[in-house]
Amino acid sequence: MTIGETQKETPGKPGAEERARGPVRRIMANAGKLLSGKAAGGVLSFAYLAIAARGLGPEGMGALVLAHAYAQVIAGVARFQSWQAVIRFGAPLIRAGDEARLKDLLRYTIRLDLLSGIASVVIALGLAPVAARAFGWSEDIRGLITVYCFATPFLIAATPTGVLRLYDKFKLLGWQLTLMPLIRFIGAIILWLTEANLGAFLIVWIASVFVHGTSLWVLGWRELRQKNQTPQIFGETDRKPDKAWLPFMIKTNLSSSIDLMHNNVPILIVGGVLGPAAAGLFKLAYNLANVLAQPVTMFNHASFPELSKIEAEEGRHKMAKVAFQSIGTAILIAAPIVGLYFLLRRPLAVGVGGEEFAAAAPLIALMAFAQLFQIASLGLESAVLARGRAGWALTGQVAAAIAHLGFLFLMLTAVGVIAAPLAIMTGWAVLIVVLLVALLKE
Repeated sequence: MTIGETQKETPGKPGAEERARGPVRRIMANAGKLLSGKAAGGVLSFAYLAIAARGLGPEGMGALVLAHAYAQVIAGVARFQSWQAVIRFGAPLIRAGDEARLKDLLRYTIRLDLLSGIASVVIALGLAPVAARAFGWSEDIRGLITVYCFATPFLIAATPTGVLRLYDKFKLLGWQLTLMPLIRFIGAIILWLTEANLGAFLIVWIASVFVHGTSLWVLGWRELRQKNQTPQIFGETDRKPDKAWLPFMIKTNLSSSIDLMHNNVPILIVGGVLGPAAAGLFKLAYNLANVLAQPVTMFNHASFPELSKIEAEEGRHKMAKVAFQSIGTAILIAAPIVGLYFLLRRPLAVGVGGEEFAAAAPLIALMAFAQLFQIASLGLESAVLARGRAGWALTGQVAAAIAHLGFLFLMLTAVGVIAAPLAIMTGWAVLIVVLLVALLKE
């Protein structure tokens, strides 16, 4: 089966019914498919977070989340965002029916993923002693942290993610995303009932990462086999990689690495400066707001393929118009939920973590409000990348990171953990300004 024979199944040539729905509706529909599973994952995340918080307390939960944040930061730095390259360069190749070149692209991105996985383990192991001293991990926990280092490649399943998005397998991706929270939920219940310690929770967290990454590779490879598009990963090839591939992925890698400043790095900084208990409070607020953030993330994942197609077929003006419409729609949907978070901030904090976590209430309100900034920044970043302006996205991330870290370092010791969500909003606001310039500039 060739690409030409599978056009009706791919994003390169949407069917009549898809075209009739319009691009914004297609973006929202694909985001909804991802959310069909992610909603279940969000409920499970609520549950396992509450169990871990009540079973470990702020100090123990802080140590747990610092370990996971450490692994995610290392994986994020090592990982090339090859899924974006699969979509950015794969969609035009599918449209042109160039099966051989698509296989070349996949071979290239898979090789980068494998190299990134090896690099992530080396970096994680090398920096583990430093992290252990900075975050106060006990000797018995350090051995498990070493095991966690070997899980970092399973956080780098980028190419299969891109393949599944390229072929509109958003519903399948949505349900795959429930595996990690499901394993943690089941494990947390067992550990809570048996009054297990922090080490046991770490083992469950590590196992969930292994299953998550493995399942993505299995699903992505199966999709390629069904399309008869599995690439030859090893051995020589007569065709050279496109010169645009590596620069694009280097820029998106640097951009996503800097974007970690909005996610896991603040947790590490809070834990290093204020201690694990403060990190536990911030993580509880972060995870509760992250339930609201999941639709935002799914919106971004669904919009990038659609905007890339519009840019290729109808030009940048149409693409920018669709981007603004989809961002506006997403903000209107999210705003009432943000209001509920503000009104219920203390019941949420106490209901999930217990009275020990009541101090997380203002953090929950601020993190929820921050999601409105994230909607705009992620939607604009998808549009800028669809224009092929990865350099601008990188510039925006650098400026945002400087603003974010500058605010955090200046205010963290002065006002405490409340500085963390305020710093996140500051960084996203700067990113929005840069991305607007990049999108509207001729």
